[in-house]
Amino acid sequence: MNIRIALIPSLLLFAAAAQAHDFGPDIARYQQLASAKKLDSKEAIQARLALERAQGQMDQADIKMLLRIRSLTNAGLRELGEQPAFLSSEYKRLEAALANPKATDPAKIAKAREIFAQLAHERPVYEALETEAVENMKQALKLIEAAPSK
Repeated sequence: MNIRIALIPSLLLFAAAAQAHDFGPDIARYQQLASAKKLDSKEAIQARLALERAQGQMDQADIKMLLRIRSLTNAGLRELGEQPAFLSSEYKRLEAALANPKATDPAKIAKAREIFAQLAHERPVYEALETEAVENMKQALKLIEAAPSK
C-alpha cells in the first residue's frame, strides 16, 4: 500500500508533464449536453459508447502504457549508473545519459540502448492511444449534441 501512495504523486507529475489530454472539461460538457437529451435514443447510446471508449483508452494509456514507459526509462537510467527519474524529462535524461554514460561496462550500455530502442516503440503507442481517445471524446460530444432532446 505504501508503494501505491508513493507512486501516485510520481504518476500524477509524469502524467501532467507528459501533457496527457485532460478530459475533465469534455466530460463536464458531455454531462451538460446529456442532461437535456433523450438518453435512450440511438445517438445518445452511441455517444455514451464513444465516451466510455475514450475514457477506457485513456485509462489504458495512463496506467498500463505510462507505467511501462516509466519502467523502461528507469531501467535504462539504472543501467547507465543514473538515478531513476521522477521528472517529466525522463526520456530526454535517458537519451542524454546514453550520449555520455557514467557506466563503463559495455554490456550495461548495450542493455540501456536496447531499452531506449524499446522505449522508442512504446512511446508512440501511448501517444496514438491518447490521440484516438481524444477523437473518441470528440465523437461522443458530437453524438450527444445530435441526440434528441427530452
